[in-house]
Amino acid sequence: MAAEEISVTPKGPSSTENTEETPEDALKERSGDSESLQAGVRRAEMLRKGWTKQGLIITFSGLFLATLAINLGDYSTQVYTPYATSSFKQHSAMSAARVVGNITRIAAYPIIAKLGDVFGRAEMFILSILFQAIANAIYAGCQNVGQYIAGGIFDAIGSTGFSLTQQVFVADVTNLINRAIWSTLPDSLTVIPSLYIGTEIAEAMLEKNKWRWGYGMWAIIQPACSILLVGAMLYYQRRNTEEKSQSAAELFGWKGTDPWWKRVYNLLWVQLDAFGAVLLLLGLSLFLVPLSLTGSGNSDDWHKPSFIAMLVVGVVIFILFIAWDTWFAAKPFIPYRLIKNRTVAAACILGALDFFHYSVFSVFFTSYLQVAGHYGAGSATRIDNSLRVAFQVSGIFAAYFMKFTKRSQIWVLAGVPLCVLGMGVLLHLVDLGGAKVGTEAAFVAAKSLIGIGRGFYQTASQVSVQASVSRGEVSVVTAVFFAAMSVGGAIGTSVAGAIWRSTLPTKLEENLPEDLKSQAQRIFGSIVVAQGYEVGTEAREAIDLSYRQSQRLLGIAALCALAPMLAVMLFLENVQLNGETAEVDTTEKDRKDVKEAGDEEEREAAAS
Repeated sequence: MAAEEISVTPKGPSSTENTEETPEDALKERSGDSESLQAGVRRAEMLRKGWTKQGLIITFSGLFLATLAINLGDYSTQVYTPYATSSFKQHSAMSAARVVGNITRIAAYPIIAKLGDVFGRAEMFILSILFQAIANAIYAGCQNVGQYIAGGIFDAIGSTGFSLTQQVFVADVTNLINRAIWSTLPDSLTVIPSLYIGTEIAEAMLEKNKWRWGYGMWAIIQPACSILLVGAMLYYQRRNTEEKSQSAAELFGWKGTDPWWKRVYNLLWVQLDAFGAVLLLLGLSLFLVPLSLTGSGNSDDWHKPSFIAMLVVGVVIFILFIAWDTWFAAKPFIPYRLIKNRTVAAACILGALDFFHYSVFSVFFTSYLQVAGHYGAGSATRIDNSLRVAFQVSGIFAAYFMKFTKRSQIWVLAGVPLCVLGMGVLLHLVDLGGAKVGTEAAFVAAKSLIGIGRGFYQTASQVSVQASVSRGEVSVVTAVFFAAMSVGGAIGTSVAGAIWRSTLPTKLEENLPEDLKSQAQRIFGSIVVAQGYEVGTEAREAIDLSYRQSQRLLGIAALCALAPMLAVMLFLENVQLNGETAEVDTTEKDRKDVKEAGDEEEREAAAS
């Protein structure tokens, strides 16, 4: 049975259905011609025409199983983070570790998107799963914070690669009307059992003080659960590409007479824009990592020449990256013309602001819940992740709403205000006065409100940006959209680290009894030490108060980041979803920009 007979499959280019062609559609057809697509995209084109109903059922079953295992591992290992860093007496180093992870994600999104376009989707699934297995192995054996951060780099690449490849694969085999549904379905159906089962597993491991085994077990379980997905992808990818067999040289645009060094140069310098990736990674690292490590314990760093030099060099390198990608790169790491698109730009700003808010508030939120709220590790993780559960579940509803309304903008306008409202409630619950904090139900309700808002606006935004570009650019624009979120997350995590390290030690020294003030740094360095003081004692009340005061400052920063989203959301264009194409409400200027984008694509093709 042909793939066109099931609902998740788009109509191929050979469809004879008569539709009125807009200038945007004409451009998309020209720029999406298989001759101009990179190797992996061409292979994806072959795949989408050759899928059978049985093949898609097997592959999506494998995708669901792999997603379940990855989510289980993710929720489980989140519980261990404060205990792993506390075992090295570096609890506050969580912010630096997350900054490095976010920076890695920023660089990884476009690189993985380009690698997927060059090599193929199955290969990216394999690479991603391998990196996550390596990450869990490093976590299990780490002996200091540096090794823990190294594991985070592998974890960031692996999780980024899997989530991005998942979304691009779904985009390859679905039309715009059904895309939002199938993009959200794997995570939505697995998120609730993953959260509760994963945190129960983690609590059982912590009770036996075996958090290292808690990491290591997933290095085996996740690859084993991904065999069905990878096997099906490789089988159908090979079967369909054999029908139109091409040599590696033909796939990558290499000439038979080219020496090996020229082929490597073409792959790294042109196809992957490795120079742009290095500039972006260096610029963000030199600026954000030092920022996250500032605080009362090392406030003199602001006056050190080396510290100032890192910040200045980081900014300069980031400016060089912008200049390189705008004027010099043959195939830019982040294509400038995509950022010029109003819908893409607005969606990226929304994602960046939202993930800034989430990161600045959430880095130490589970620690706050366990210390000041007196919740267990599993309960704290479930409260924090109720946002993610609500996001995944509401994303399904948003997808179905979009399917029937065939419009995207209205769900952005509905979702953003819910995020702002939820954060306002959450800020109130952090410190109710009189040593009180919100109940578990209240925290879950507030977090769920934010999650529902995110599910509405992000699902609609993702489909909108994919609909606003050509078929061959779906992978790259999806990566840019996700990378923008990671930029916001990286900045938010850096700010969180700076605020936490600057305020909590000071608050502890102010609030602790005189005979315990000398223990302030020790309490600050380990959540286990903080929890060791008995609830109800003067010392514990001082510790709880210090945690509440510090977390409240993070909540204020988060709410200030969300507020501008109420204005930015108005700039997204109202995309009408109709089959495989999308009609966008455009002005004459927008149409001119579309034509210029097509001309720029032709110039890039000639340059490469």
